Amino acid sequence: MEHSLILAICMVVLFMGLIVYWAWIRRRLAIEKVEERTDSQKVKDINEALSLYGFLFDVQQDLVYSHMYPWQRKVGYCRLYDELAPSLNMIIDSEPIYFQYDGRRWLIEFWKGQYGMTTGGEVGVYVTDKEDVDIPGIFSGAFYECVSDDDRLQMAYTLKKEDKTIIERKGRHWWLTGFDVAVFSKPEQLSLELRIIFPNREMQRAFIKGLSDAGYKAQDIRVENKMVQVIFTTPRTAQPQKYGKWVVAWIQRLNRFYCHLFNWVTRDFTRTLDKIDFLRIYYPILFRMLANGKRAKKLEELYKNMQPYLNQ
Repeated sequence: MEHSLILAICMVVLFMGLIVYWAWIRRRLAIEKVEERTDSQKVKDINEALSLYGFLFDVQQDLVYSHMYPWQRKVGYCRLYDELAPSLNMIIDSEPIYFQYDGRRWLIEFWKGQYGMTTGGEVGVYVTDKEDVDIPGIFSGAFYECVSDDDRLQMAYTLKKEDKTIIERKGRHWWLTGFDVAVFSKPEQLSLELRIIFPNREMQRAFIKGLSDAGYKAQDIRVENKMVQVIFTTPRTAQPQKYGKWVVAWIQRLNRFYCHLFNWVTRDFTRTLDKIDFLRIYYPILFRMLANGKRAKKLEELYKNMQPYLNQ
């Protein structure tokens, strides 16, 4: 009996040792594969994988960003999306600016905060010419479509964390985004300096009125020709209250852990490009977390359930 127990323990130890050794071999092979690949190969493969979730990697700026025609452009926007954000590991400040222009209702919204294992900022442009929708038990209010290519706006923003610039983005877009990988932040640590150039004075004035309605004062807004600049720090509008403070605190603890986990797993590399490539090869589950694949699945399912009401 004693010999059988010793043999069983030895077999378990041997088995565990083989698992550790195999994991070490796999890791070394993945490291070697990353090291022998060219940067162009890495960017190509990373972007092919990220584009499934609506994103790309910018080597020059060392960040993840949304491309022009991602799946998110098909699902529009409504306030419910912000309410569900914490369930997708997004702890963010939001600032919706509503205004009327050209016979339609417009929304330009800013976001900043923690998106899973990334810190980021967003600016989105949306419009609707339809009445509010009422979906029992799900949502009641305006549902906006993402603007067409013709209605895109020239935008730029600078995201700062405690006065240090971490992201700068610009372009003619409907959804301008940037996400700094494995950086953890609290939304209140961030400020988003936004600049938008409007096609005409009428739309510019309408947007400024929307800012005023949201609580921004004249001294908070800078106007130059058809450009409007505003700095988003503390939200002036009411924030979604679907989740309690203790839930938000727990999600942030998870987000901080994911950032540490990313840095620990990719500790053999210094460049973000190499780290993400290694993650893609060796830890595909963490790679999907980086791309927030759960968000895609959940929002697409929600949009599908809302579709019959939106078509009425």
